[in-house]
Amino acid sequence: MLLLKNGFIVDGTGKAGYSGSLLMDGKRIAEVAHGEIEADCESIDCGGRVISPGFIDMHSHNDWFLVSPDSPEFITPFLEQGITTFVGGNCGFGAAGFKKGTAHKDLLENNLFKAGHRGISWNSLGEYYDHIERAGMRTNLVSLCGHGTTRVSIKGYDPSPMTRAEMDEALGLIDESMDQGARGVSFGMGYAPDIFTTPAEQEEVARLVKSRDGILAVHVRAFSSVSGAYPLKPFGEPHNLKALREFLDLARKTGVRLQISHLIFVGARTWKTLERTLALIDRAIDDGVDVRFDTYAHHCGATVITGILPEWFMAEVPAAYDNPKLLKKTRMLMKISFALLGFNTADMQLASANHPDLDRFNGMFLADIAAERKMTHFDNYIDIARQSDSTARMLLHKYSNPKIIEELMKHRASHFMTDAWVEPSGLQNPAAFGCFPRFLQLARERKLLSLEDAVHRMTGKNAERMRIPERGLLLKGYAADITVFDRGSVRDNTTTVDPAARPGGIDMVFVNGKSVVKGGRADPSVMAGEAIR
Repeated sequence: MLLLKNGFIVDGTGKAGYSGSLLMDGKRIAEVAHGEIEADCESIDCGGRVISPGFIDMHSHNDWFLVSPDSPEFITPFLEQGITTFVGGNCGFGAAGFKKGTAHKDLLENNLFKAGHRGISWNSLGEYYDHIERAGMRTNLVSLCGHGTTRVSIKGYDPSPMTRAEMDEALGLIDESMDQGARGVSFGMGYAPDIFTTPAEQEEVARLVKSRDGILAVHVRAFSSVSGAYPLKPFGEPHNLKALREFLDLARKTGVRLQISHLIFVGARTWKTLERTLALIDRAIDDGVDVRFDTYAHHCGATVITGILPEWFMAEVPAAYDNPKLLKKTRMLMKISFALLGFNTADMQLASANHPDLDRFNGMFLADIAAERKMTHFDNYIDIARQSDSTARMLLHKYSNPKIIEELMKHRASHFMTDAWVEPSGLQNPAAFGCFPRFLQLARERKLLSLEDAVHRMTGKNAERMRIPERGLLLKGYAADITVFDRGSVRDNTTTVDPAARPGGIDMVFVNGKSVVKGGRADPSVMAGEAIR
């Protein structure tokens, strides 16, 4: 047993905290109480520090990195910001749910997160869970079934609609994954192959998820007011609103629980759509639609270099890179879109070129790389995409601004997450190192939320949304996932120059009752995590 005493208990419900103590017995919480707990065991004096549930990262891609337990650097920064549980399988990229014996295994393995694993050696979600538990897990994991993974395994990047037989096979694979613990399905509408899915296909998936009381998490087709996802129409509805409306309408039609992934506003001219976006969400909630969104605390985000290319270009990759007609059309579209958005290659930072001849440019903005290479901005962009086999990573800036971050944090439908992962080289995403401490810092310094509400949005609220049993709250009998932090000093220390700086104020972290972080430093040898089925 271990006693945490003299702390300030914030239990994850959103209710007012209180001075108290918490007793752990093995993997479980044995008692939580006001004041002192009498117990003949080891104790730690928390000195008024906050004792909270371990943070739950609502939108993660670390399911691809937990398969490499001998590379603790992938997970350490998340533990050190207080995270004890990941929700993986987002944006259509699931680690399971694919066709056994698929002819497209190379496409499954060579995805945006390929640095986190050494190949796929499992054939189902159950086998994947068995694999990572045998190897040892540093955190807990809950998974979604990535629709993109399922579709790729059946027909690769073929953009044609699913046949009836293909659709039935996909639905069967999704159903199997949910039998084995998947909490629902994710779509990555900004990426191949989900970018090719039809409304009819989306509806069939949504109805299956609804029948299983699962959740549909969607990276919508556009997060900018102008994009390549839809035809340009003067004075037409902004594309990000159109993309949001598509899935709000799907949720109205099917009754599925809808989670809008990483709600962002790309480009300075998209920022003015914030109020209209939140109004659409509020109206849907008031009409009875079960819709929520997740958000992070930084103004930039990671994506693959082809994430801004239109569907009709992606459908022809890799041949599109050498098609003069498609290149001319894409160049014109990007020129117009950038002008309308207040966003361009000066806001696109190369995180990892994924090519030995180009990796020297990692950390530079694409506009500066173009100047150094004496190429036009468009030709430089296409060349990096081509040479990296469409896998170069970028950090896109102007995803939002401080006002947007604050408004999203305060909104009734928001859940907190990182949408980040650590790469073995290149520029890191600051959210992987300081996102949750930054939420707490902003809540405190800007007086956006009470301490209790901020903790709720990263613990109990996320556990309830994802149907994670006996986690996210400090209750007797619940899993002893605990984060202890200093409410006055917790902060994000990342900068543009040093995006991988450790946060401040996170003192201790326990995963299933085992100490994994002490004095702000993670112990890479502790394997305390579990697959939550």
